[in-house]
Amino acid sequence: MKLDLHIHSCVSPCGALAMSPAAIAVAAVAAGMDGIALTDHNTALNTPACAEACRRAGLAFLAGVEVCTAEELHVLCLFDSVEVALAFGSELYAQLPRVLNRPDKMGDQIYVDVDENILGEVELYLGTGCAWSLTDVCHRVQARGGLFIPSHVDRPHNSLLSQLGRIPDLPYDALEVTPGYAAAGIPQSVWRRYPWIMASDAHHLRDIGRRFVELDVASCDVRHVREALAATRLGS
Repeated sequence: MKLDLHIHSCVSPCGALAMSPAAIAVAAVAAGMDGIALTDHNTALNTPACAEACRRAGLAFLAGVEVCTAEELHVLCLFDSVEVALAFGSELYAQLPRVLNRPDKMGDQIYVDVDENILGEVELYLGTGCAWSLTDVCHRVQARGGLFIPSHVDRPHNSLLSQLGRIPDLPYDALEVTPGYAAAGIPQSVWRRYPWIMASDAHHLRDIGRRFVELDVASCDVRHVREALAATRLGS
């Protein structure tokens, strides 16, 4: 299966308003994807609509959140169930600083239904770091049975390397890397310890599927994806 596991929708303040769940599903099919994950910044509010849009389009779906930790690094947190993602997102929202969003300055934060009807706008700015550390996020995601994948670990901002200068020894399911930065400053011992993926980090429809991971899985659920990722390690 070809999977794009890092996509933002119109509820992310940096996501284009055209990134409705319905439009994302159409674009993913056009890009040749078999499945996607929705990973908005610090919220899962558009995962119900995206799950239904993917069902209609025949796409596999993982409900996710891209958490900005207390260290201001980004982590993909992926779950089988929309309900689990929403509960995780609700706990996470309570850990955000009380900074009100200003759409004219910071970007719109709109969540919608599958038919693109606006359900509401998120009050707090979703682009800030929460009170949970990287280790806290790891424990909370694993307690809910989710996948724990640090985002774009080799980029010069909001990454493990930019914020911490190293890859802490934690039970990651994979590391996300990006062309142009790949392997920068990461020892071979780390590459052999963890699987790695690429994903689009799409904020615009045209970017969906520009990078993806191809895994030998019969279905796109956390257990099968975790097992397939583990089999891709360089040392395996």
